[in-house]
Amino acid sequence: MADPYKAIAEFQNAWFKAWLNSAQSVSGMLQHLLQLQQKMFTHAVKYQRDHIEIATGPSLTDKYGKRAHDIDPERDV
Repeated sequence: MADPYKAIAEFQNAWFKAWLNSAQSVSGMLQHLLQLQQKMFTHAVKYQRDHIEIATGPSLTDKYGKRAHDIDPERDV
């Protein structure tokens, strides 16, 4: 007589293996995403401006009468 629970056990075993493979893929993708995000934040910190000039209005010491929202093409390229 054939075992009636053998087919169910094989189905459960196959489903569990498929679930483990998909969980492993998802965790690998999440780890890769977090690594890329960490690289992005490291890059942003590395290339941030150290000195932000605050506009004081037109004066003889301001270069070209620069304002707070102006860009410096020599430095921002």
